[in-house]
Amino acid sequence: MKRIAVVCPDDLSIVLFCKGIIKAFQADRRNKIYVISDILGENSNAEYVALIMSWGVVHIPVRFYRFINPFRDLRYMMSLFSIFRREKIDMVVNISTKPNILGTIAARFANVRKITSAVWGMGSAFLDREEIKFKFLKYLVQHLYCIAFRLNSKVWFTNENDYNYFVSQGILPVQKGVLTKNYVSTDDYSPSLVSDESLSALRKELDLKVQDKVVIMVARMSWAKGVREFVDASAILKQKLPFIKFILVGPMDEGSLDSIPETYLRESEKNENFRWIGFRNDVKELYAMSDLAVLPSYYREGGFPRGLTEPMAMEKPIITTNSVHCKGTVEDGKNGYLVPIKDSKALADAIEKLMIDDDKRREFGQYSRKKAVKEFDEKVIVPKVVKEFLGNA
Repeated sequence: MKRIAVVCPDDLSIVLFCKGIIKAFQADRRNKIYVISDILGENSNAEYVALIMSWGVVHIPVRFYRFINPFRDLRYMMSLFSIFRREKIDMVVNISTKPNILGTIAARFANVRKITSAVWGMGSAFLDREEIKFKFLKYLVQHLYCIAFRLNSKVWFTNENDYNYFVSQGILPVQKGVLTKNYVSTDDYSPSLVSDESLSALRKELDLKVQDKVVIMVARMSWAKGVREFVDASAILKQKLPFIKFILVGPMDEGSLDSIPETYLRESEKNENFRWIGFRNDVKELYAMSDLAVLPSYYREGGFPRGLTEPMAMEKPIITTNSVHCKGTVEDGKNGYLVPIKDSKALADAIEKLMIDDDKRREFGQYSRKKAVKEFDEKVIVPKVVKEFLGNA
């Protein structure tokens, strides 16, 4: 029996991102899978842990803090070390920045035989900002990754630019890299799974009129995700196209150097076309209810952000920036549009172009679904990566 631990920040991330990975490891019935993650605080839903355990895995909760705190980070690393030793883990799969670094170090001290990591975007630590705090964060994380990658047997990237960056800096040996597109379950994210009753209930909850059309954006409340541009676009179009409603979905990003104050969001809601509804666990239904999904991000995304691939799978047209970290999801003029970074007017113009043309939205949405199934389906991507991770182990 091989004991494999999947380490991820929280239970929601496991549900959203890791089901396909876990199922691929379970294809060999000799593998016993452990899931190590935090249970989200106020956003926690007991259904997440119950769902994870229904997959036939062992779930071990461990406290996790997203941002830098030496005491909490040490405690997290020691908790992982204790679990790895106690459960006699043979292989660790780390997902996200802190597990990639601290989970790797803990696994090394626990004498875990095989250590692997997944880098699905480099995050706010690698934003191109001139402030000293951002420069220090980048310096610190880059050097910690240098240590971690030496201890990993394989590192999975979904952004070719991130992969090339780490290789060019001498941080990642080429033979350790695994590069794919990001993935989404096109079975789970399918418009056929959402009932008309659910859509009607959502529209009623959000006080949407029959003639209203919805532009949705799903992201954490970080400036680099393009929230300001989304808000600005709603203000630009509110007089000309009052039937377009802008719905922003996502939690606060408290503790982040790039966090958006809640006061900004509440002030923005004075524009009756814009609404922030915070964290939701019915994102699939919200996508199904919407007419268009946008993500005007300049964040260091994983190349193919789920805020775009998920609505694509739900047969929605999309708009994003021409950032190298986002644009791989769009064939401009076929399933959506690309707009310049930090250009609210260009974003508003692209939204207007699609929202006044029902036929084009439908055509673009259909192409989105086909592209998602062909290029991003987890049934194609994940088994290949798991095979690389397992190697000759």
